[in-house]
Amino acid sequence: MSIGRTYANSSSKLPMRITLIAGALIVGSFTGCKENTKAVQRVEVDEESISERQLRYAGKVALELQETVELGFDQDMPGIGYVEWMGISPEGTLMVADRVSHQAHEINYRDQMYIRSFGRTGKGPGEHSSADNMSIDPEGRVYLLDGRGGQILRYDRKGRYLDRTQSIGVSKIHAGRNDGVHFLRVNPTSLIIELQRRDPATWAVLSSTPLSNRKQGFVSIRMRKFAMLCYNASLQVFYYLGPNDHMVKEIDAVTGEVTAKFGRRPKGFVALPNRYHDIGRGTFDDLKQLKITIVGSMTLVEDRYLFVSYEHPEDLMREWIVYMINPSGTFEVFDLDDVTSGLLQPFSEQEGVRMGAIAAAQESIYIWRPPRLEVADISNGTIEKYAVVLDRRSDL
Repeated sequence: MSIGRTYANSSSKLPMRITLIAGALIVGSFTGCKENTKAVQRVEVDEESISERQLRYAGKVALELQETVELGFDQDMPGIGYVEWMGISPEGTLMVADRVSHQAHEINYRDQMYIRSFGRTGKGPGEHSSADNMSIDPEGRVYLLDGRGGQILRYDRKGRYLDRTQSIGVSKIHAGRNDGVHFLRVNPTSLIIELQRRDPATWAVLSSTPLSNRKQGFVSIRMRKFAMLCYNASLQVFYYLGPNDHMVKEIDAVTGEVTAKFGRRPKGFVALPNRYHDIGRGTFDDLKQLKITIVGSMTLVEDRYLFVSYEHPEDLMREWIVYMINPSGTFEVFDLDDVTSGLLQPFSEQEGVRMGAIAAAQESIYIWRPPRLEVADISNGTIEKYAVVLDRRSDL
């Protein structure tokens, strides 16, 4: 049986390009889903007063390969062009968002079994324009972010459509708590990034914490997909990192208060020039010409290791910094060893395969890689599972 698909991969080394999409903010509402802001608790953030965590360099981090699984591609498994986002469900299944087909799928990757898809492209109920990321709440409901269409769609665990709400400027969602669904978004009025908490029953806005100040507005609205959010379930803390920043902010998930910040400045960090700091300054064409460092990814493993990557303007290599969280004292900072750094680059010179999405579950890190061109007709790619291994400095 011949199966056709669009495939987004190359075995030749290409310059890494950052695609910046200045999508129009969608203003409107769906029936019964208007944003309720009457009782919103707004938490003000004084940047100067946020305490900074102490950091200490502790050594190297390596990843030890535990498992490799090839994802098949046949009449039972949908074709996947490129995985923009990946997550591991509470049941251990693979949740992926394909940026080529704009579809979201659930796969039992160990058994090579396709389980289901969530929604379909379109403009009707249960339909979306893009599948950007997903989250599952304690009740088992699945939330799908359609950033292009400006909405959050909700499904039951079997993939049946339930409802949706307007979501202007949202880039990340987190529904893994009983006290609300959290949206990371650019506020369409102030043009700053905020962490918004909504009531999962009514979609009403319960609280809002601003995470950037006016000086970040130019970057925030045009680069919101590079703003990162992780949740530490053990400490009930969110970690936020802006699209052109190296300081991670800790946010109390209960109160919404920004409690601390930490970060080591990456080597060769290029910040946004001062002339672009005020909201309204600069155009999208200006941004395309800017050579600045942006956040590539942020992944939390075991609620202890925070892996952060940066993409520099003139370098094809991705720089990684690993923080070991210590709630009662100094945070330890690690670099990747040379082998692991090579594994986590956008392109592998040796294998000729690009690195795709990265995710974490319990004690493991998962990496999705597109298939090599020679097997693209029978493979959707490869899932690699790694364990974290510390190599501490001997003098510590």
